[in-house]
Amino acid sequence: MAHTLTEYLRLAEPHLSPQLISPAALADIGHIARLLPPVSASGFECRLGKQEALADLGVRFLGADGSRAVLAGREDSASALPSFLFVHPVWERLRRFGTHWDAPGMLREEIGDVFLEFDVEGAPPEVPIPSFFIEYDRRASRHLEVLEQSLALLWGEPLPPAVRARVQACLEALPSEGRISAAGAMFSRRFDGVRLCLQGLRPDTMPGYLARIGWPGAPSELEAMLARVSGQVERMALSLDVGTAVLPKVGVECHLAESLYEPDTARWASLLDSLVELGLCLPAKREALVAWLGHTQLRSCPEALPGNLRVLSDSPDPQTLPVFLRRINHIKLVLPPGQPIEAKAYIALLQRWLGHDGRRKRYVFGDFDEVRDALRG
Repeated sequence: MAHTLTEYLRLAEPHLSPQLISPAALADIGHIARLLPPVSASGFECRLGKQEALADLGVRFLGADGSRAVLAGREDSASALPSFLFVHPVWERLRRFGTHWDAPGMLREEIGDVFLEFDVEGAPPEVPIPSFFIEYDRRASRHLEVLEQSLALLWGEPLPPAVRARVQACLEALPSEGRISAAGAMFSRRFDGVRLCLQGLRPDTMPGYLARIGWPGAPSELEAMLARVSGQVERMALSLDVGTAVLPKVGVECHLAESLYEPDTARWASLLDSLVELGLCLPAKREALVAWLGHTQLRSCPEALPGNLRVLSDSPDPQTLPVFLRRINHIKLVLPPGQPIEAKAYIALLQRWLGHDGRRKRYVFGDFDEVRDALRG
């Protein structure tokens, strides 16, 4: 593979404090990144309350940046996954899913992107196995049908009837403003059920929803956790694991703005200050997260530009400038049964393009095709 995600992560490395991700952990992540294409959205999952500076790696496959074609193994894609990965049955099924997602049909219409998360605790195996999430398009309407087809491709067998019934009950119990945004198959964690990510629930509706679906956890602990942060976030999302029953461990994602284009430094700092006061985040990791926020553009040192972006920048299309945004996607509070609350930060590295429309005297920002088409128009 000519170009890999390693080239992108190299630009992020100077902004990653060793308090957040140690050099050894970053090297372990690098072993996985060199197997993956340079996707336009990647990031890290960091534990905030522990001294260990470990992190997991996440990558998003999209249609707009060509990475969906890479997952599908299309011959006209600009990159390719190493062939030895597909000796493993999980990767073979990932390729099978990718070819269906890339072809016209329900999966392409209903799924916005695919997220792979690699658990990294020490040197990874030669063939790393990720957890897999489908992220629904906002206009998606066939959620359960898409989930069933996706998991049948990924597991190599249909969703067990008892699990399907429980998932369906969870979706039907959502309030009118609630919706499923993502669903996951946890290949790397030996869990035969489904991870559901639900949006539209509020602190006042989340406990009642969990009671309706038979969640066996402690409502008082959940309500106390929500009360600690609800006034400082714009929206929350709930993640839970569903097998033949709803499992007790839940996670609550805390988001600020809808857009990741603005760093919201002051507001993230305020939320992190609260987590430090609650003993959920170490002060050094709070400082490291605030320092991460920003952006990188390489106009003054084009020699550092990753090779795949250099080709696009030098094309005869209107001149555009690649930009890397460093953002916090969300903070996740995890409530494990019988254990203290755990806080995690999901930080993102986003590659975008900036162009100047001289005729209209305005800047255009987005993925490469969006910016190019806007400048041409």
